[in-house]
Amino acid sequence: MEKIKNIIFVCCCFFALYTQAQSGWTREAKGFYLQASAAHFSSSNYYTTEGRLADQGSIFNTNALLIYGEYGISDRFTAIVDLPLVRLNSFNTTETIGGVGNIQLGVKYKLLKSFPLSLQVALDIPTNDGSNFAQSKSPNAFGELDEINLPVSDGEFNVWTTLAASHSFKNGKTYASAFSSVNFRTEDFSNQFQAGVELGHLLFDKLYLIGKLKIQERLSSENNVESGSFLFGEGTTFTNYGITSMYKVTNHFNVVAQYSDYAGFLVERKNIYDGGTFSLGVSFEY
Repeated sequence: MEKIKNIIFVCCCFFALYTQAQSGWTREAKGFYLQASAAHFSSSNYYTTEGRLADQGSIFNTNALLIYGEYGISDRFTAIVDLPLVRLNSFNTTETIGGVGNIQLGVKYKLLKSFPLSLQVALDIPTNDGSNFAQSKSPNAFGELDEINLPVSDGEFNVWTTLAASHSFKNGKTYASAFSSVNFRTEDFSNQFQAGVELGHLLFDKLYLIGKLKIQERLSSENNVESGSFLFGEGTTFTNYGITSMYKVTNHFNVVAQYSDYAGFLVERKNIYDGGTFSLGVSFEY
């Protein structure tokens, strides 16, 4: 029961992190981008802190309504907001509970005028203390209903620092980006490192297809992962891959569909549920 209580935040965290792109470009002054999407994740496959696939048990489900926006303060400064407006978490053996996820506020600065290289700093603001208990649907052997913590926020402040570079090829329809990030965590949790690449191509002047690949590693820490709580994703590592399609309905309105999943071919899956995330949304750009 303790394992079930404590492994949930990992999925909630990564559920949001892959919805947005990391690129070297910034918005032009007064230009903006706004995306709203609904996402779904469901899995019973949990990888332990040792990287072992645990025995299949209850199915974990999470659904979310996500809002992401960018605004060009100037041609080199872009303000960013990433808001999980609603999260609904449950096991198939529990009730469903919800709330607002961590709010991320950031700013991106274009370092070079002649090349899209940017530095982004974003603050993750917790919306509660990391406690959000759900009752089990059936009583235990003592006739009591267990309570399981299904947090929608980690209860701690995080600072993400990201360096990203992009390149647009001569045909004007293909681009590539690469980034690296460090998540500086509070409350004595281990810092995290991420790195990734993406490649996009415009088809028929209407449809963007974007492939993404990302890894996460745990940076050195004195924390003992084996004895620590799973609740805040301590010791979590993974390889994540995905594809995004964006169809241009008009010059300013798009339909966006995304799929991402985990693998272990670059970095082992540890302390994470393994499964696919599906999302569908719309975006506006001016």
